[in-house]
Amino acid sequence: MPGNVPYFVDNLWELTRPDDKPSRRKAVYASPTVELAFDGAAGVGQPREGFIVCRVECSRPPNMFQLPVTDARYHPDVKRLQKLVHGKLGGAVPPPLSDRLALAPLFLPGIARHELMAAMEENGALRQLVEELVSRVTLWTDTPDPVRGEQFFELDKDNSYTLHAV
Repeated sequence: MPGNVPYFVDNLWELTRPDDKPSRRKAVYASPTVELAFDGAAGVGQPREGFIVCRVECSRPPNMFQLPVTDARYHPDVKRLQKLVHGKLGGAVPPPLSDRLALAPLFLPGIARHELMAAMEENGALRQLVEELVSRVTLWTDTPDPVRGEQFFELDKDNSYTLHAV
């Protein structure tokens, strides 16, 4: 379960993920350069001792996707969706607890697409919020940055990868 973006953003990304794209939840993550790989492993500006950067070699080309940013946490969807949710739920007088609890499925860690869709069928407030947020998701339609964009791929059971230190 990726932990670098809020759960509700991850849930929206999984809900809107096209069938031909890899799931971030089952993915292997990679960087297009050695420097970015170190930054991703150690943290930007942190000591790099103890980390080894490797080239990934798959037995077959995997189902891969590349972001326009170095890490999903920097994707514009994160701030845009957070701002929208905070505007709806974080006013000076928040909605009643029962109204907020009705929206809880969206904020659960790793809720499956079918689970969220089933919850939306039974809950008009949740459906309305999710539909509004989904209309703002751009992750899957952005133009990747081949030089700096984080990559992730998913392997099927007949594929494997080998790591080669660089």
